Amino acid sequence: MWKLIEILLGIEPASWARGGSWRLEWLAWPRGDWTLAILLFIAAGTWGVSWLYRREGRSLALPVRVMLTTLRMLVLLGVLAMLLEPVIVFSKQEWVPSNLLVLLDRSESMDLRDAYVEQSRAERTAAALNLDGGPDELRQRSREWLAERALANGLAERLAGAGDRNVHVLPFASQLMPEGFSVAPAPQPTPNAAPDAKPQAATDPAAPATRQAAAADRGASAIGAAIRQALAAHRGQPVAGVLLITDGQSNAGEAPMKAAEAAGAEGIPVVVVATGTPEGPRNAKLTKLDVSPIIFVRDPSRVTAVIESRGLTGAPASVVLERSRDGGPWEEAARQDVTLEEAGRVQAVNFDLKEDRPARLQLRARLEDVGPELTADDNVASGEVRVIRQKIRVLFVAGSTFPEVEFIRNAMLRDGGVSASTWLQTADANYDQPGNPPIKRLPRTREELNDFDCIVLYDPDPALWPQDYNELLTDFVAKAGGGLVYVAGERMTKRLFDRQEDPALSWLSLLPVVVEPGLYQSEVQMKLSAQSPWKLEITPEGKADPIFQFAPTPEKNDPILASLPGVYWHFPVTRAKSGGTVLARHADPRMRNEHGNHVVLATQLVGPGRTFFVAFDSTYRWRFLSEQYFDGFWARVMDRAGRSKQLGGRYPFVLSTDRATYRPGSQATLTARFENPADVDSGLDAMHGEVEAGDAQPLPVTLSPRPGEPGVFEATFAVDKPGPHFVRVWPGDEAARAIAKPATLQFPVELPNLEYERPTLELATLQQVAAASGGAVYDLADANRAAEAFKVRKVARSLEDRQEIWNAPLIFGSVLLALFMEWVLRKKYRMV
Repeated sequence: MWKLIEILLGIEPASWARGGSWRLEWLAWPRGDWTLAILLFIAAGTWGVSWLYRREGRSLALPVRVMLTTLRMLVLLGVLAMLLEPVIVFSKQEWVPSNLLVLLDRSESMDLRDAYVEQSRAERTAAALNLDGGPDELRQRSREWLAERALANGLAERLAGAGDRNVHVLPFASQLMPEGFSVAPAPQPTPNAAPDAKPQAATDPAAPATRQAAAADRGASAIGAAIRQALAAHRGQPVAGVLLITDGQSNAGEAPMKAAEAAGAEGIPVVVVATGTPEGPRNAKLTKLDVSPIIFVRDPSRVTAVIESRGLTGAPASVVLERSRDGGPWEEAARQDVTLEEAGRVQAVNFDLKEDRPARLQLRARLEDVGPELTADDNVASGEVRVIRQKIRVLFVAGSTFPEVEFIRNAMLRDGGVSASTWLQTADANYDQPGNPPIKRLPRTREELNDFDCIVLYDPDPALWPQDYNELLTDFVAKAGGGLVYVAGERMTKRLFDRQEDPALSWLSLLPVVVEPGLYQSEVQMKLSAQSPWKLEITPEGKADPIFQFAPTPEKNDPILASLPGVYWHFPVTRAKSGGTVLARHADPRMRNEHGNHVVLATQLVGPGRTFFVAFDSTYRWRFLSEQYFDGFWARVMDRAGRSKQLGGRYPFVLSTDRATYRPGSQATLTARFENPADVDSGLDAMHGEVEAGDAQPLPVTLSPRPGEPGVFEATFAVDKPGPHFVRVWPGDEAARAIAKPATLQFPVELPNLEYERPTLELATLQQVAAASGGAVYDLADANRAAEAFKVRKVARSLEDRQEIWNAPLIFGSVLLALFMEWVLRKKYRMV
């Protein structure tokens, strides 16, 4: 029978249509008023054909007229049927799996590891994910790893619903990435995997898509765009819902709420598995341990532990400093409690270190009592220190012999803490220059001069120096950090300063005093002043300086200073330089100018080095009071001048910034902190520097003293360009830039990383997304329950096969048969 219908209608239905239903449809059937018109046309045609045959066949019997009318109407209706394009629709219904879209966040924030501060939550999540390592392993795994673990741990299998759904895992970041793999069925978890390994997923043949996803831009999250793109890619297909696995960070593209509302309008729920914790990653680390590589026996030194933290603002912690002497056991040296600061801010914890004997120290700082954090591996920083005996290497150069020369030289040679070489410029060629060790000539190269820590010049004659000594002296102080002590004398000093503009004498600019010839005292005044000794007027800065510390307490030291024998001759200078420290002035009221009494002893930092200017040549008279006062004074002067050089040419201050990194447009605070506030020259009211970034012109900065903190200078400036920034700072006046080695520091300015700005779980955003679409939110501990939120499983699909029959043999045959029979009857009854 079915075969006969196929033959009569000239059709060949699809094989799956057998057993289904069928119906007739008219493709060209008009709608509305045209349907009424067709019905009227059929009625009118029927009446017209009947009227025609009543008129033409008045002599015919009624049955014959009815037969002819019927045949004619069959022809007309057949033609009308062909014009209305009839089709037979075969239909059959079947059940097919729906599609479930899993949007897996693979932005950079998913690489973070959460501290899981709440222990009960950590235990519950670790148990749900079947982690053998428990909470400890949970804290070692990234958010992305845990998300994929949840899929592999049974969630993907439940989502598939025993084949009722096709699960598509679609990674996304700043946009939807190509589908890298689909999960059906879920693989078995690998509980003993390495910490950085990812769960094995059932992968699609589209391996290149996975590589494309890995190479995509992960620097932003676009949850809204990912939902829109996923739905668009599966438009026209049955979608059971969207499972969103993310930490809720959405910092690009369309707002997640709008996309969720659009999904909800289509009846597609968005269900969320939230990864991460509201506290986010918590971690503190010891960035470095700042310590001088060389310190002196019994000399106080500072050790600084630098801390950075995230997510621990206001949290308490402890910093423990340990030391090991010469490879021995570790022992605790000091401990400090600290309160951690906000993310990105550098925090310094200072310890005082002092050793009584030479040793090789291993130092280790540990950060303790921080609480749960990402890792404790970065809570340790170490350093190494060599403790040496304080023995200054001194080169003493005298232009001519004088009592001051003899006594200073002998004091150095008998001082066990000084290794002194001496050179008398006016001595005969065969004269044995005293020294320990002795020298046969003055150092002529930078390397030879750098064997010394301090150079003492007594009224020298530069004409007798080796070639290029001017440059060697300048580099020795301003770059290598050496000390220079100049003692004025009556033979050469005035001549030198009269020619101080001579380029060959530019080394005079290293000294901490300014000499302006127009302000010299007259010869008469000088001779009158030199007729009797005048006491030194020790300034408050001088009394605080180590070189004038003849006794351990001020009560004992002040009487000694007051009793020091006075001076006769001195070389008058105009004033101390800006940034210099005046240690003593002339007490004669006649020996003064507009800047006050004459400066007779001053000091100043020049780059990392230190210089002294002694305007008189009669400290030997202090021996009349006590030889120890004379010897101790010069030992302390040389120690203070040469200390920086002996410690490797370091500046006595450390540069730092208030943050480890900055963003363009932010304010940076630069700090210079002197390790020993006593090293700050009293006249040092500012430090000058510059900040260089890329090809831009260096930005000049001035560091001013921080109120209430002696020895601390700071400056605040804006940073606008991304990239590394280089800081150079010089103590003293700006003229030091031309000759001095700067103290340097580098810090980065980076473009903001949207993924790390707020690395916490954005639970409120995820709850809004789920509510707007009729979904729900689950955490990793309840991830397997997410499958229950999707109600659609298999969906009914109607299959249709449409066969046109306007040209079917049955219709054509019926029209032709009706025409033929009408013609035969008309012929029979003589109507043709």
